[in-house]
Amino acid sequence: MGAVAVLWTTIGAGMLRTGLGFTDERPISYLGTDPRGLTLFRGGLLVATVLLVGFAWAARERFAARPSFLAAFLVGQAGQVVAALVPISGPGSSHAAHTAGGIVLGLSLPVLIWRFAAGLAPGRWRALAYRLCWLEVGAVLVGIALSRAMRAPLAEIVPAAGFHLWIGVVTARWRPT
Repeated sequence: MGAVAVLWTTIGAGMLRTGLGFTDERPISYLGTDPRGLTLFRGGLLVATVLLVGFAWAARERFAARPSFLAAFLVGQAGQVVAALVPISGPGSSHAAHTAGGIVLGLSLPVLIWRFAAGLAPGRWRALAYRLCWLEVGAVLVGIALSRAMRAPLAEIVPAAGFHLWIGVVTARWRPT
């Protein structure tokens, strides 16, 4: 949950500092182009990436998740690193690279939750994990619709919130062995 706190704190603070609103046409990535939000944006994403990779590794061990879970998680986090380090409005192909990183991250979320659920033993916990996967699929679809409606921050926040809910549920389910 530390990664979730880092992300929401740094992104929220960056939005406040730059005046970026939830229904703005500019994406959250705008924070990485504004000197008032640059350090918060990059630092928050990079610190969260390290924490999330640690979480994924531990979750794989604790819940005996399939290797495909960790692979999907790491691919998504690679997308997050690209989005953090490559400015959306930089020179050359940086816009395309940044956007591709964000898309990889966003599409990895339902995949990694699906692979996590697939590795669980049949039962209530697995059923809940699959419901969370479908919730994330819905959140990604809502995010796409919001993006098309030019509500970029909300388009990014909705899928992230579904993923963060999954992290919270997995964390709550974590029991000492």
